[in-house]
Formats: sequence, C-alpha cells, structure tokens
Amino acid sequence: MISLLLGLALAAPAPALSQAAIDASRKALVDCLRQAASIAKPGEVTLDSFAAYAKTRCANEEAALQNAMISFDMKNGVSRKSAAEGAQMAVDDYVETAKSKYADRAQN
Repeated sequence: MISLLLGLALAAPAPALSQAAIDASRKALVDCLRQAASIAKPGEVTLDSFAAYAKTRCANEEAALQNAMISFDMKNGVSRKSAAEGAQMAVDDYVETAKSKYADRAQN
C-alpha cells in the first residue's frame, strides 16, 4: 500500500510538467497571434488571407504547442493520430479567434 502511494506520488509531477509546457506554448501562440493581428494592415492582409499570414508568422509557436499537446496526449494513452488531430483543431481554433479579432479591427 505504501509503495503504491509512493509510486503515485512520484508519477504525479510528470503530467504537471507536460501541462506547464502546454500552457507556456499556448500563451506563446496566443501572444504571437495577437501581435500578428495588430501588425497586419487591413489594406495589405485581407480577411481571407489572414489565417495563412498568421500561421506563417507564428509557425514556431504553433509547432511548439502541437508538439506539447501531442506528447501529453500520447503519455495518457491517446494514439498519435488522434493526438495530432486534436492538436490541429486546437491551433485552428486559436487562429480562427485571431482572425475574428482581426476582422473586427479591420471593420472599425
């Protein structure tokens, strides 16, 4: 019983570290997308091309978040394919949110 509790206590920090990597990567991506939206000039970057523009500017941050999310999910028994699909959907959501904010700024 004691060894089981000790084993669980030793295993607990690993997910916390992975979650910290996800949180840091998520913040970096959101900050980059926010900066991309504020730098983009509505006359030069159309709403239709904003996603490609943001993905190019934030490619490193996007990759870091995807890698952290995939790694975390795989450590928790999720297949690589499912983890990659989930990570891509999350990144797409962040880009879409940035695009919406860019559209609001462009209209004003």
